[in-house]
Amino acid sequence: MNVLEYLEKKECYARFVSIDHLEDLRDEVRDLHAKGQLESEFFVEWIQPRLHPKVPKGMSKAKSIMVAAIPSPALTTRFKWRGRTYDFTVPPTYGEYLRASNRAWRLLKEALAPKKYWIARAILPVKLLAVRSGLACYGRNNVTFIPKYGSFHTLAALYTDYVSSEYHWQDKKMMEKCAVCKACQKACPTGAIAGDRVLIHAERCLSRFNERPSSKPFPSWINPSAHNSMIGCMHCQRVCPYDREIINWREVRARFNEEETEYLLRGRFSGERATRLDRRLKRAGLDLTSFPRNLEVLLKSRAAEAPRTG
Repeated sequence: MNVLEYLEKKECYARFVSIDHLEDLRDEVRDLHAKGQLESEFFVEWIQPRLHPKVPKGMSKAKSIMVAAIPSPALTTRFKWRGRTYDFTVPPTYGEYLRASNRAWRLLKEALAPKKYWIARAILPVKLLAVRSGLACYGRNNVTFIPKYGSFHTLAALYTDYVSSEYHWQDKKMMEKCAVCKACQKACPTGAIAGDRVLIHAERCLSRFNERPSSKPFPSWINPSAHNSMIGCMHCQRVCPYDREIINWREVRARFNEEETEYLLRGRFSGERATRLDRRLKRAGLDLTSFPRNLEVLLKSRAAEAPRTG
């Protein structure tokens, strides 16, 4: 059994890319920015740090990049508030990143045993890497999709000195049915999904705004009814035909009682209590920087409704 077969048996779907393509990845992203397809503030705030991250110790040994997709459920955060229970979603790509990275590292080490190879975590534009490697395809919504699990996966990348006999590098691909399906485009409440390109308009994407620190308010042009997740957005994934069989895969990962919910809504965090809550939030892919803004807007939009899972 080769390395990729071993990983797939463990539900870690992976591809290897030669380290020679590292600059190709960076150049491709820079080119998108130069062509005006990546809004400048978004590029500086989110993309640039992934192009030139801190180089891991031993990087001169690197021969390969492994990109892995770990199947991941959507996570549910449950809040008690004013006598009602509210369930809010954390999309699959948020809640499991650290676990996915750790699992990919451990499984690669197992797959290469008994030989010992250098392995280090890589901070890269992983969606582009996954599509370029053939591991995933883009959807019209710029989300990556893999067989069986659709968009319900978390991507991770690793550097290693292992030289694979199966390197992959190909043109970017969008799923075939996306050419005629516009479900995600129609469902996007902010008009971020374009009809003429795969790359979304990040300057209009709801995820970009609710990923920011809570001290930054939402723009006035975002309709409060658009908010649907504790962070990120699930509108496009909920309507995607490729996710139909997997869309209800979720786990309740964090629960908060009335007192804790009120504390989070006050937005003033310090001391041991804040530390304990932050630790619990991290299990659901969140941290205190999302509060109170994200929780407040979701509760306000749900307060008039009967309690239901979100």
